Amino acid sequence: MAEEHAAKGRDMNIVFFGSGAFAMPLAQHIHEEFGLVAVIVTKPKPHGRGRKEIPSKIAVWAQEHGITVWAPHDPNTVEFISTLMELDPDVYVLASYGHILGNDLLRIPRYGGINVHPSLLPRHRGAAPIQRAIMEGDIVTGVTVIMMDERIDHGDIIFQQSVAIEPDDTYGTLLERLSRLSTESIGQILHDVERGVCVHTPQNHEQKSYAHKITKEETVIRWDQGADAVRNLIRALSPHPAARTMFRGKELKIIAARKGKRPGDPGTILFESKDIAVGTGDGSLILDVVQPANRALMAGLDFKNGYHIQEGEVLA
Repeated sequence: MAEEHAAKGRDMNIVFFGSGAFAMPLAQHIHEEFGLVAVIVTKPKPHGRGRKEIPSKIAVWAQEHGITVWAPHDPNTVEFISTLMELDPDVYVLASYGHILGNDLLRIPRYGGINVHPSLLPRHRGAAPIQRAIMEGDIVTGVTVIMMDERIDHGDIIFQQSVAIEPDDTYGTLLERLSRLSTESIGQILHDVERGVCVHTPQNHEQKSYAHKITKEETVIRWDQGADAVRNLIRALSPHPAARTMFRGKELKIIAARKGKRPGDPGTILFESKDIAVGTGDGSLILDVVQPANRALMAGLDFKNGYHIQEGEVLA
């Protein structure tokens, strides 16, 4: 790993903190341009009947590239801080990590730590900024890079760029676009941090809002809400974990939907031409892509025909 880092001709020791899908392309890009001396991920949660810990994709990628990987329960312990000090890091880069770095940890790197966050801070601080932006009907979002302090997404802004949220954007498409934007800018940002030429702009903390983690209860569709609100929920949770409803006593995931023209009672199935639609609090939504329990994704029309759905059936 050290030989690979030296071969890149760079002289910055960069430690990356991140586990989520937004973090992966960023880590890859930084490693290609500068080299990473370590990747710190969150401890994987046990899955399945065997309660096996499955490493994140970024951890697998880092190991395949000879990068040291750690997954501490708490990165702020004395033992882990001592471990990082031995690396003599110049800078941390953090994205979608899930732990707050304490002051003792932040004092280690020469140039401090930067946090790459997929929102226009101070709006949507926290764990689910992309999903919350879509759920709340925002028409613009972006990427913000801040100098880290001990508070969540609180530090001075050193870079910010906005992008439009398109009407058909989903969590998946917007995540990809924001991730690409972060990779395009990170190289210059790191050079500026090293040279000490970044302009620090304090956030307007009076305008802050929080994008709390999505709970399982929030993924359940309330058909009595307006069509726009229901569709925003579907978009914000697509492709995963997906918005959920009940059909014939079993879970049905709604992956994509568009506004219909026929009004109907909330949750009641109605047909619009050949399409299958569902009534909402102020109109209806046509189901374009769904996933019945224990089945693959399917088009709404295939769902309608394959399950011999009748008008008047109700999604609970």
